[in-house]
Amino acid sequence: MRLLDPTLLDDPYPVYAQWQERTPIWRDEETGAWVLTRHDDVRSVLKNSADYSSSAMGQEGGGFPLPLLTDDPPRHTQLRGLVDRAFTARMLKAIEASVNSFAQQMVGDLPQGEGVDIVQALTIPLPVAVISQMMGIPGDRAEDFKRWSDALTGTLAGASIEDRKKDIFDMAAYFHSLIPERRSHPGDDLVSAVVNAEIDGARLSDDDIVGFNILLLIAGNETTTNLLGNYLNVLADRPDLYAQLVADPTLIEAGIEETLRFDAPVQFLMRRALRPMHYHGQAVAVGENVHVIMAAANRDPRNYDAPTEFRLDRKRNHHHTFGFGVHFCIGAPLARMEAKAVMGALVARFDSLERAAGKDERVPSHLLRGFDHLWLQFS
Repeated sequence: MRLLDPTLLDDPYPVYAQWQERTPIWRDEETGAWVLTRHDDVRSVLKNSADYSSSAMGQEGGGFPLPLLTDDPPRHTQLRGLVDRAFTARMLKAIEASVNSFAQQMVGDLPQGEGVDIVQALTIPLPVAVISQMMGIPGDRAEDFKRWSDALTGTLAGASIEDRKKDIFDMAAYFHSLIPERRSHPGDDLVSAVVNAEIDGARLSDDDIVGFNILLLIAGNETTTNLLGNYLNVLADRPDLYAQLVADPTLIEAGIEETLRFDAPVQFLMRRALRPMHYHGQAVAVGENVHVIMAAANRDPRNYDAPTEFRLDRKRNHHHTFGFGVHFCIGAPLARMEAKAVMGALVARFDSLERAAGKDERVPSHLLRGFDHLWLQFS
């Protein structure tokens, strides 16, 4: 069996269900890593930073290590404190008006009664505009930002390894170029905060600063883009659900959480065992890697009623899409805010949506799940 089998890109969930029932732990023949899919097993790994290292995540994204994502406590704890201040409720409240303004403007520009690629028109440009503003980056670099983050995550359609490496190098060089400027003239932005941050009286290295900013860029746009695309994809097939949101917009947030569970924008993470572990009679040795498939755990029938149904009235939705424990996604509150703003603007302006002529294309990634192109018509 292969975790990265190309046939899983379109719809991995039936196969995930088979793994859960027949082989709750198995070794991926391509990577040599163990694969866990059941809810309780996935949670036990994610919450256990003492026995599992996140350094294995450095093998994702072309092997480019990112602070926080690939760090363990105590370093992770120190670094996390630097960015947690930027994502507090107070700071998010300060940008809420800008997020709503971007959403209103972009939804207002959508055509009525004709097809539109909603990914290119809305779900990509909005989160990129928001994170650019938070980082103090000119809006005219938006296309570069998206291309760079896609290159790092391996979701740049048709790109060769050489093209991806060039884009990643260009991204790193750009963030390197900002360091002297933000040191001499700091602003009220995330890049300035990272450049001038200190841990135990010492500034971060230039490489750490670059890695930090790359992580903030990716966390600030990839998840929201894929969350919104997956949400709208479900609604395109369920006009009854869209009608419910139009009639009662307070249900939008329930729909966001159900989308995160039902069709997770991030499908799995990797951890490395720091001591011998056992699952379902199988020993996992020290140093072996484990893939935890959050998207499978989110549909485990042992923990969710009717897990293959998308329901706005789901009472207990403890999904794993943003992780669990010390590595819980720093961008989760921002992604939720942006999705709420976009969906609120859509249901306020349009009474219905349906599929339109055009070729829908999924993101070419097993790690991230979303759309490069999704054609819809709003009326």
